[in-house]
Amino acid sequence: MRVLFLQQQPCIRTLKYAVGLRAASDGLQLGFAYQGRTLGEWYGTGDDAFDRWWNLGTGPDAEVVDRLGAVVDEFRPDVIHSHNLPDRLTVLAVDLAGGTVPVIHDVHDFQSLRRTPYEDGLPEPADPLAAERAAVEGCSALVTVSPELLAEVEARYQVPPTLVFPNYALARDLPMTLPAWRPRPGEPPRIVYQGTLSTNGGHYDLRGVFRRVVAGGALLDVYPSRPSPDYEVLAEETPGLRLMDRLDPRALMQALPAYDFGWAGFNDSLNAAHLHTALPNKLFEYLGCGLPVLTTGHRAIARFLGEHGVGVDLGGPAGAGDVASRLAAVDVAALRRRVAAARFDFTIEANLQPVVDLYKTVVG
Repeated sequence: MRVLFLQQQPCIRTLKYAVGLRAASDGLQLGFAYQGRTLGEWYGTGDDAFDRWWNLGTGPDAEVVDRLGAVVDEFRPDVIHSHNLPDRLTVLAVDLAGGTVPVIHDVHDFQSLRRTPYEDGLPEPADPLAAERAAVEGCSALVTVSPELLAEVEARYQVPPTLVFPNYALARDLPMTLPAWRPRPGEPPRIVYQGTLSTNGGHYDLRGVFRRVVAGGALLDVYPSRPSPDYEVLAEETPGLRLMDRLDPRALMQALPAYDFGWAGFNDSLNAAHLHTALPNKLFEYLGCGLPVLTTGHRAIARFLGEHGVGVDLGGPAGAGDVASRLAAVDVAALRRRVAAARFDFTIEANLQPVVDLYKTVVG
């Protein structure tokens, strides 16, 4: 089987699919058609996960369609797996090949739930909601990252066959053993955040969140995914907050186990509806590294932590300002034992079979 992945910017979720598919099945050929930069340029790793790469360019739709058509003719995919946001490439793929090649639309973020643009993508379609409808209703199958997100999509559109597939971690990248952990009575909890940072008022604008965390009696280390000068200034001005060096994904997974908790609480002032549907990559990476996860009322994350007993919901943004006293009432040792016992259950490699089955179903 040949699988062609599409996305405007190369995506860590796509890389994880590719690594998992390599481990799960022989005889697959994987291609990636993208716009912008390669995975190596974006993340510092991952360009070897695919058999072929094609840059579709950043021109008008007619040019992208011509290049995508040449890719389809050359690679002859059995299935096209297209990721949003934006939804533009799915729409182009359905228009180009939907009658002959099944197109799976993979929804990480839902345009209808956002009030800020997608920060890592290229320009959005002229009518984002029209593109959203065309992608969802025109695809052969729909994948979402959470049941909460699927419910939001189903409330708005007629949907094809669906699969919920969270942003699991790669077992390949996780530490095989965890360091011993012991309680430190009277010392502040050591919390880590890793990933995207912004200053645009959206859900990754975490300046106020970080201030509340350290004001609440915790120590917080932040590993940015890209250089963040504004957060360097913030760390210099905020005792208890440190901005660490950027690490590639594998090195980061080796650094995380030294902490007590992973932070997955976001700025909900603009995109609360989106945050209630999100199960972000960092959630599963923290768990894979043995860290219980802290969140602040985001519905999908809080539901997941509660179902599996692997974290603490602080109940809302104000909970960050009371984090140390809230955690003092938690049996952290027992919580960490549960995470350690279950951490490899939350990986791509342990959960990929439904994706393979979906490919087989749409190919028919």
